[in-house]
Amino acid sequence: MLGTAKRISIVLVIRGLLALVFGGLILALPDEAKWKSILLLFGIFAIVDGLFSIVAALAGNEAFEDWWLILLGGVLSILVGIFTFVHPMMMGAVLVLYIGFRAILLGVLEMAFAIRLRKVIQGEWLFFLSGAISMIFGLVMIMFPIEGKTLEGILVVAWLVGIYAIAAGAMQLVLAGQIREWVRRIEEKRTSASV
Repeated sequence: MLGTAKRISIVLVIRGLLALVFGGLILALPDEAKWKSILLLFGIFAIVDGLFSIVAALAGNEAFEDWWLILLGGVLSILVGIFTFVHPMMMGAVLVLYIGFRAILLGVLEMAFAIRLRKVIQGEWLFFLSGAISMIFGLVMIMFPIEGKTLEGILVVAWLVGIYAIAAGAMQLVLAGQIREWVRRIEEKRTSASV
């Protein structure tokens, strides 16, 4: 169990750092470069993040009974990344809906994870809040889609994606830290009990 928790925390750190870098790149790009590179960066991010989601799901299948949802999200992310490269013009309109549905799925998973961790770690309410924010963000993206075909629409989508990626990456790093702290406390209890 502790080995699984350590592997999950490592994957969360990598995914969190990846999301922070992706979000930072999107926000740092000048506006004229955003519309040219948003789909390329998003396609790469979706594939890499999907791979890490699959690894996390397989690493946590014994500890988390809803691991298959994370696996499904990872496979979906890879497929969307591939679709981005195959049909970039169609992806501009689809991107907004994908971001919305992905945010809702991640929000549900974060809230479920927070409920399960409430007796184990402190600060689980941050993950529940993060999940609720993700769900609200996703619903707004789906209910009030921003047209991704115009330059202004692409820039708004780019800013939203960048901010959301940074927030999601930061929460994954916090969650990884909480899991590592939990593992450390258990290992200290085992060490003191065996002495």
